Amino acid sequence: MIKRHKAEVEFMVPHALPLGGAGDGAAETLTSTVRHALRRDVLTLALPPGARLSIRDLRLRYDVGATPIREALWSLLGEGLVVVEPQMGFRVAEADRDRLVGLMLLRQRMEPWLLGKALELGGPAWLRSVERAYAEFEPLDSKVGDLRPIDERWETLHRAFHISLVEGSGVPTLVQAVAHWYAETDRYRRLASPNLGATVGAKGDHDELCELVMAGAAAEAVAVLERHIRDTAERHLDYFDAGGVGDG
Repeated sequence: MIKRHKAEVEFMVPHALPLGGAGDGAAETLTSTVRHALRRDVLTLALPPGARLSIRDLRLRYDVGATPIREALWSLLGEGLVVVEPQMGFRVAEADRDRLVGLMLLRQRMEPWLLGKALELGGPAWLRSVERAYAEFEPLDSKVGDLRPIDERWETLHRAFHISLVEGSGVPTLVQAVAHWYAETDRYRRLASPNLGATVGAKGDHDELCELVMAGAAAEAVAVLERHIRDTAERHLDYFDAGGVGDG
């Protein structure tokens, strides 16, 4: 069984959200805002795996009514981030080993293919976007022995670099799918690699990827990205297999 985090989450500091104006458009915007905030808190472990999600507590946390909370929860249920149990209500989905395997297989198949298409079709504007994303992320990238926790800024810039690699592919629907899979694997990274030093092996891959993309070395860049995703999956799975979390 998975080792549960604290099942009841403290809601001492509400995360108030802007309410917007009146009307159906405002209600839709509020629901979207709540969904985004709730999704962020699940993915960043602010709401840990197994945490109970009561409507009352979430209303206090986000300072909104019950309706947008319910709509946001049902939306995240469809993404697999939330589960509902009969007579028990909603909980954050456990960190499930099988789901992680599936997510990483999807990424390992799709991201290198999209990178290859981007290197074939992407122009100077795409190359500049990759270079810019790398330049913003590189100063924060992992250092040996760095015990600082992986924070939201690191995750945001790391994700932006990876997504920039595939955005020139000309297949925006698949890029959006990759972004979704990537965001969900962030939750597993925070469990398996709580500090920057734990991800230091990935820094060389990031440097090499940028260099190869700038040089137009398609086959080599695709191979490095495949290896990078495979190695990342192995690190995350090692955490499961060592007992940090168990099979779901």
